[in-house]
Amino acid sequence: MSKRLVSILAAAAIVLSSLVAATPTAYAEDTENSSSEESKPAIWLQISPVSNKVTLIPGEDSDYSFTVSNIGSEDFGYHVYAAPYSVNDEDYNVSFSNETNRTQISRWIQFYKDDGSLTNDAHFKLNKGEKQTVRYRISVPDSIPAGGQYATIFAESDEVEGKVSGSGIKTVSRVGLIVYGHTDGDTVDEAKITDFGFKTFMTSGRISASSRVENNGNTDFEAIYELDIQSLFGKQLFSKSSSYNILPDTARRVTTEWEETPLLGFYKVRYKVSALNNSVVEEKTKIVVIMPVFVMILSIILLTLIIIWVIILVRKRRERKSRLLV
Repeated sequence: MSKRLVSILAAAAIVLSSLVAATPTAYAEDTENSSSEESKPAIWLQISPVSNKVTLIPGEDSDYSFTVSNIGSEDFGYHVYAAPYSVNDEDYNVSFSNETNRTQISRWIQFYKDDGSLTNDAHFKLNKGEKQTVRYRISVPDSIPAGGQYATIFAESDEVEGKVSGSGIKTVSRVGLIVYGHTDGDTVDEAKITDFGFKTFMTSGRISASSRVENNGNTDFEAIYELDIQSLFGKQLFSKSSSYNILPDTARRVTTEWEETPLLGFYKVRYKVSALNNSVVEEKTKIVVIMPVFVMILSIILLTLIIIWVIILVRKRRERKSRLLV
């Protein structure tokens, strides 16, 4: 009986160890480069920079500029205009039509035409491979709300008569530049981090950490999200740091995950979220265990067999002692 039990235990241990050893460590597979490059779209715009932070002084006008490039295969016309910049939810789905008290700046922006006059919607011609500098003015009223103001400047290609894609849909290229306006007045900075954390035991899935950052002030700030994962022996396995702007009177929920999480393992995970230049910080470091259900079942079976084996050995030793005493 003892020999059979030992054989069963050895077989179970071999199966379990082979399953653990066979658990693949996920690495990014190299994608094959396409042998042939896709042809450029006929209409393709590019804008630089993609954002501009400005100081808004009541009653003053300020001029700025950006560059628009035609990286398509044909000449075409385009126009520039300003629109509100706001968000609809905690996932930060952007709206370019919803006007709020924080998007008034979109009405203060005008663009210089070729003749030097200002307009809300300026049209230009852009040849293939050409770059143009577009100038715009922000005219700040005498009385404005304190805090941040946000708008998007769009460069959008004009519709070309008779130009349609192969699917019959008119091709339009639109790119945007976000304007972050900060008033020269009382600034209230207030951040709060909630719903912060990550799972410490998983049977499947990816290691991920999430948090919700609230902006209860009157101007935007940057929040930094850091996820660091190491083996129990200190080997670096994954590290990611990303930053996002949080607009006033909004909350932003961000999830950071390790896409190449293995199926099984023990990991040391550190998650940190900071806002307002590290004046508001949440940080946590814990051990995360990933153990599939089938491994748990095999472990329980193996542990049960070991316990039974130990009990049998103890009984046999007692029987031998009792025989010797007799």
